[in-house]
Amino acid sequence: MREITIHIDNESSFLILHDCASELLINPRLKTTLKRLGYKIELDNILIPFNEKSKIATLIEIQHLLFKFGFGKNLTEDTVNDIRSFEREERLFEVFSNKARAIRNNQFESNPELIKDFQKFKDITQNSLKRKLYPLQLLSAFHMAFSQNACNFAVPGAGKTSIVYAAYSFLKQLPKTDPRHVNRLIIIGPLSSFAPWENEYASCFGENPNSLRLSGDDSISREKKEEHLYSGSPAELTLIFHGGVKSLQKEIVDFLKTHNTMLVVDEAHRIKNPEGVWGKSAIEIAKEAKSRIILTGTPVPNGYEDLYNLFQFVYPFKFKSILGFHYSNLIDMSKNNVENSPRVQQLIENISPFFIRIKKKDLKLPPKEEITIQIEMNRYQREIYDFIECEYINSFTQNPNGSIKDILNRAKLIRLRQASTNPSLLAKPLKDALLNNPELDEVDPNSKFTEYTDEFIDDSEIFRRICNYENLEIPQKFIEVKKILDETILPKNEKVIIWTIFITNAKDLQAFLLKNNIIAPLLIGETVQQEREILISKFNDPSNNDFQVVIANPFAVSESISLHKGCHNAIYLERDYNCSNFLQSKDRIHRVGLSENQLTKYYYIVCSNSIDQVIDERLHFKIERMEAIIDEEIPLFSRINDDDETDIIKALILDYAKRTQ
Repeated sequence: MREITIHIDNESSFLILHDCASELLINPRLKTTLKRLGYKIELDNILIPFNEKSKIATLIEIQHLLFKFGFGKNLTEDTVNDIRSFEREERLFEVFSNKARAIRNNQFESNPELIKDFQKFKDITQNSLKRKLYPLQLLSAFHMAFSQNACNFAVPGAGKTSIVYAAYSFLKQLPKTDPRHVNRLIIIGPLSSFAPWENEYASCFGENPNSLRLSGDDSISREKKEEHLYSGSPAELTLIFHGGVKSLQKEIVDFLKTHNTMLVVDEAHRIKNPEGVWGKSAIEIAKEAKSRIILTGTPVPNGYEDLYNLFQFVYPFKFKSILGFHYSNLIDMSKNNVENSPRVQQLIENISPFFIRIKKKDLKLPPKEEITIQIEMNRYQREIYDFIECEYINSFTQNPNGSIKDILNRAKLIRLRQASTNPSLLAKPLKDALLNNPELDEVDPNSKFTEYTDEFIDDSEIFRRICNYENLEIPQKFIEVKKILDETILPKNEKVIIWTIFITNAKDLQAFLLKNNIIAPLLIGETVQQEREILISKFNDPSNNDFQVVIANPFAVSESISLHKGCHNAIYLERDYNCSNFLQSKDRIHRVGLSENQLTKYYYIVCSNSIDQVIDERLHFKIERMEAIIDEEIPLFSRINDDDETDIIKALILDYAKRTQ
């Protein structure tokens, strides 16, 4: 068997096959494979390029290729040494994985070395951080610093930002000669996360950060962005919107090659799609980062395949061996959707060294109180609601599963919710009443229905009442909101956030409250970023009493925003059937950082004999199921189809039958 001499030339980054080009390249299939590897010819030698991270993989592929086509191999001494180094690193990675798993599972008793390392970590972070971390945060930060490349899947409100800053502070204080040392942070996240990252830096370190936002600020030109990324002394904290990475991909890569950087993707479920532009660009830049961190409380919103991109970001060159399953396998596991199946348990075991999840029950949050207020509709609202409900129940009864006109059924349910809260909304197209914000289209379950115009009115008198409703009476829910404010919130000098699904409703309620001398700014999709940040800052400041009431839309305030510092009350004008958004809205004011005895109150205003009651009842069942899933290691949220309102339609039909017998 003819032996081909193979040499790894580390200086030129070429793998060299000596004196064989004329012999090997006459085979078309062999030539095609070598062409894919980007070979070139010098004399009779074949040179195949590699980078440091692909070196051994390329060598292994060449050896297999030669064997397949009947050739032997003769490795030079330097090449044999390189292979031994690689194998040694692989063994060390196994040891590292076991230690990371031990940290994650808080198993320090049998490992004195880990105890010593943890104590060193605590000493350094306690000296550098002004904020005191609770035990699980400290453990998570130690795991992150030890791993350098890790996922944190803690639930919303667990303090993931503080965990990152603790890990960063430790790695930053390591000697510059230490290969783990970092001194720069790039945060990729939604625009709404920028101010929290800057504010939390100040809270953690006692000083404002040297930061620069490369997205969300029209005053930053392309030239200024490039100037920052190629600067010899750039800002310590760089903030970039998920969708802004692609246009600066080369510049960010060059930045990461030059600076010792921790690269963080916040709300990382937004890069879950392997074919998506956001995901591809994030993974490309990740390869050059010194430390890579994934943050999301919903790691698998659609299925286990969502983990593929997250771990490809964290370990670009080892993620396949870490996961232990192909992408198609993960899709199949999601479709089968069997809880605690052997394959799912194996997947969790495979990735367990590389992620930490703080669950809701781990937070031990202070008490909360939920108050449901049943109210009766006023005369004209009741007439309008009853007319529309009767019309729709007939169509629902004919098609209860919504299998033929699914979008039309969704639109009708939205219309019923509008009638139960403020019939004036019925005079406007759905697209005017619901949020339409490009950044949030992915998380707004109503966005795909907003172009539907519902021609449901065939009664001229009902039509006139809808168009003239604002002159006929004040919606009873508005009156109830004012009553809660006057009797419960404002006299105690407390603050409250009022949640409403419909944008027009937010504006109508704001106008009603203003007429009654109550200032209530809006936090909705069209609130510009700078105004939004000023508003949140004032509202979150307990000493600031410029206003005590904010009216918000859950889609516009769904991620990365904390309101718990100044507000402990929430009023729900109406709710849809999306459990995830509802729970996220509750988490805005009930999260880590509250004092031990701080009571958080939620008020749910429900119109009797309406869709409100059906949604209220069905949400309770959905929430119980969702909260059980949230406390799993890797929660598969697709077990609850938040986008399916079939059971609401069925429950509404039954409820209507009982009420009208």
